[in-house]
Amino acid sequence: MKKTGLFLLLLLLQPVLALSQQDTLLITADALRDGRAFVRSIVISVPGIDLVAQGHARYRLADDPAFAVRNFNDSAWQPLDSLSDISLLQGHASWLRFDLHVDPKLAGTSADLNIFSQGAMEVYFNGELVEHFGTMPVHGAGNGYSSAPFVPRRKMRLRFVGDGAPESIAIRFVHHPIFLEGELPLAFTLHLPEVEVAVEQMEDSTLLQYGLFVGINLIILLLAGVIMSRSTRDRSWLMLALFSLFMALVGVTNIPPKGNFDLSLGTVSAISLLNPVVYPLALFFLVVVMRALFATVDRKSVLLFGTFTVLMIIASYEPFFDPQGSHNLDAWFTILFFFEVARQAVRAVRSKVHGSWVIGIGAVLFIINGVFLEQYYQYTGNEMARGLRTFLRFSYYLTMPVTIAIFLAVRSAHQSRLLARQRDELDKEVHERTAELRQEKERSEELLRNILPEEVAAELKAKGSADAQLIEQVTVLFTDFKGFTEMSEKLTAKELVADIHECFSAFDRIMEKHGIEKIKTIGDAYMAAGGLPTPNSTHAVDVVKAALEICDFISEGKVRKLAAGLPYFEIRIGVHTGPVVAGIVGVKKFAYDIWGDTVNTASRMESSGEVGQVNISEATYDLVKDATASIGTPAFLFTPRGKVQAKGKGEMEMYFVSSTNSI
Repeated sequence: MKKTGLFLLLLLLQPVLALSQQDTLLITADALRDGRAFVRSIVISVPGIDLVAQGHARYRLADDPAFAVRNFNDSAWQPLDSLSDISLLQGHASWLRFDLHVDPKLAGTSADLNIFSQGAMEVYFNGELVEHFGTMPVHGAGNGYSSAPFVPRRKMRLRFVGDGAPESIAIRFVHHPIFLEGELPLAFTLHLPEVEVAVEQMEDSTLLQYGLFVGINLIILLLAGVIMSRSTRDRSWLMLALFSLFMALVGVTNIPPKGNFDLSLGTVSAISLLNPVVYPLALFFLVVVMRALFATVDRKSVLLFGTFTVLMIIASYEPFFDPQGSHNLDAWFTILFFFEVARQAVRAVRSKVHGSWVIGIGAVLFIINGVFLEQYYQYTGNEMARGLRTFLRFSYYLTMPVTIAIFLAVRSAHQSRLLARQRDELDKEVHERTAELRQEKERSEELLRNILPEEVAAELKAKGSADAQLIEQVTVLFTDFKGFTEMSEKLTAKELVADIHECFSAFDRIMEKHGIEKIKTIGDAYMAAGGLPTPNSTHAVDVVKAALEICDFISEGKVRKLAAGLPYFEIRIGVHTGPVVAGIVGVKKFAYDIWGDTVNTASRMESSGEVGQVNISEATYDLVKDATASIGTPAFLFTPRGKVQAKGKGEMEMYFVSSTNSI
């Protein structure tokens, strides 16, 4: 009978026990180890329990210290399936409770409670205050509240009793929401202590990644600024600098909501409100730099994409003004910007722009990760793997800045190589032209030296003119071929010129040998002078020696021509010494010449002489009669002719001169 009564009592209490078990979360080692709880600070699920999704939470918009008691009956409280729809009275305390049924095997063990909430909070476990943040209002009043600094994830350690009775987590809080796009008002997760270490490492890794993104973009900004300062004409570097600046700012606005920097809620909220501004501006300058590289940046395109940027900024603030809206408009503007980036990248690759493949790779990674993967996981609600999310972040923050910088560097290097090649070719051309000019100059100077005495040529180059000078004593030589007219009738013009050229070339060599200045040739006559333009004391001897060598040359030629049965030249030579005026006259085809009676007299010595003889005047004779050879014997032999009638001069003393064997 007693057993029957107990059975009926249990049967009557079964609905109550079932309801109690339904509202109490079972905490076991397996649940903590094998369950999955989404941790918003690292945007990934880790082993643990989501208390909101599994803990049958209840909340009440009232304030009473009795709500913290372990065995408080909260069955009359509002059940809570989601925290996204709670209408909290800002500045006033509210309560949340989680009733837990802890496996006795966990008695004395610890678990970490992670709370995602801003404002002020008191956390009670089994009726005892274990942690508090900020300053809560006085019970039953709405004053005395002050929020704690922003922390993305508040954590505390709980120790389970495990005595078989329900245990409770009671949270008294004043929620202070800040504007973080996509963030839920509140979230609570429970984890084993070893999971906490992994979560902190992932949080540090996330912050490190964002710091790396910001740092690399700032480095690109700095490099672009340096290069831009040296090349003001290339606007691509300026656009890249602005793009990198706003990409860095996107990273900066994402860092405070993910770390503990002891910033106030207002500061973090203000920084978060900047993100919807800098992100569209980053896309705008990305499009501008792509158009600067591969198209044109005109007023029309700037106005068009500037309008898209403004509209995207407005659409990004839609969740702030309309939390219940669809919030998809900014994504469509993002797709428009990405489409333009893809279009310019395809144009560059199809046009085979040097190095455009770098931009192509960057654009593919940027668009696939920024459009397809991001939007896919956002709209499907699927959780993205941590490795994939890390790759997505690197692709988004770094691919375009880095690949554009690489492209510009490759283009600059390519242009530098082209410029270096052009410079080398130009230098080579300049060197070749300089060598040609040098050769031309040398030929011109050589020609000038052949036409003019070296001293006169130097004066002419230096001054543009040469002064005539009176030289007191110069020895003038004249030669003339006998029977030149008859010989010209026997030879062709070419043969005649060739014979004259042979003779006069030999005369030139003889003059150069003895330091005598050739003056000119007139027909078959040859004129030279010693002692000018620089006077010397050996001019008479030098000219007589040259005259005798000319006679020997002509005599040897006569022998050769007779042996060959050819016509031959015979020559008369006249020499006279006296003063002359030397200089250059005219402005075209100018030549060095001498004037004066000495020249006329030398001509008369030639015409008054005989074939094969060197006829000298008395003035020349006086200068050379005592000349000796190197062994001390007389250098010349003289044959006095007495007074000989010279045309226009009357009778003049003349001498035939010949060389001694000792010369």
